[in-house]
Amino acid sequence: MKHVIALLMLTLATTAMAGPKSLKKAGTGETADGRTFNKIEVVCSGKKEPRTIINFDGDRKWCLADESLCGNKMRVAKKACKK
Repeated sequence: MKHVIALLMLTLATTAMAGPKSLKKAGTGETADGRTFNKIEVVCSGKKEPRTIINFDGDRKWCLADESLCGNKMRVAKKACKK
């Protein structure tokens, strides 16, 4: 019984820490107001669909595609995987 509980706890901990497995350049785009941005596809562990993060030209910050969170690239990629 102890082994089953330990295995269950390990499985839950692994899925709770889903994060980025790889980052791949996905081209560029342009917003409706004319701002150009670079896109990166984030492949997340435990997720089938990749997530997209963006970086506007001339800015060091990366943002979620909906611009709800911006920050350094890895922080934003991890947040994208949790959504």
